[in-house]
Amino acid sequence: MGRGRAAAIAVGLLALGIASLAAADTVQQGGLRVTVRAQVQPNKLPRTGTAPIAVFIAGHIATREGSLPPQLEAMRIRVNRHGLLDRTGLAVCGAEEIAATSTQRALGRCAEALVGSGRFWAKIVLPDQRPYPTRGRLLVFNGAHGGRPAVLAHIYTTKPFASSFTVAFAIRRVSEGPYGTELRASFPEALGEWGFVDRIKLTLRRKFTFRGQRRSFFNAGCPAPKGTAGTVFPLAHASFYFADRKPIGLAIQKSCGVRE
Repeated sequence: MGRGRAAAIAVGLLALGIASLAAADTVQQGGLRVTVRAQVQPNKLPRTGTAPIAVFIAGHIATREGSLPPQLEAMRIRVNRHGLLDRTGLAVCGAEEIAATSTQRALGRCAEALVGSGRFWAKIVLPDQRPYPTRGRLLVFNGAHGGRPAVLAHIYTTKPFASSFTVAFAIRRVSEGPYGTELRASFPEALGEWGFVDRIKLTLRRKFTFRGQRRSFFNAGCPAPKGTAGTVFPLAHASFYFADRKPIGLAIQKSCGVRE
């Protein structure tokens, strides 16, 4: 992906905390366009605290003229403090465990840490040849990278040849405005001269038991004022850092209903 044109993966991982959206969110700068469509179940959440959620996401990156996108160097996602990633007691997958592996081997090594799965569509870029379309599996794991908490995205395809890579999104707590969690990835560190992912469909969902208690990796609440049935608030903000151009920012507004 010109070492970094896997922007759709990054878009897909926006779903870590995104709430229901009735329509797609699109941002365009110059000739580059990023689109995200997401939905959460259930659509009603507690006013106080959080409840388990499942997230369904589709993402697409494209240029206006249909050419290859510029190199994506890094991405930062900030999630509203009312969205929670609960890792307590969940198995952890090390990035080295799934590096250069097939989907089957990645699952064999880290199935207990799986938090999402889906499909991707991409174009392989080879010297002196036209881009070759391909597709494959996408897995998301609760993980660790460099000794720190991370979300790992693993991609694998068999056409035109077996190939895989892993993108690690480091997780840290922040306190900036309405946001409480940050995920950040550096793409040239993870990707080789392979191709670029331009479309993704993904389901993020994981419930598990720890010390006799039922837990969920993905959780959210609805911070509606008392006496109201719902509200709208900024759920997430993503910043895309491309080579030789200004960063692109995408703000996600969430609407939610209250479950009494």
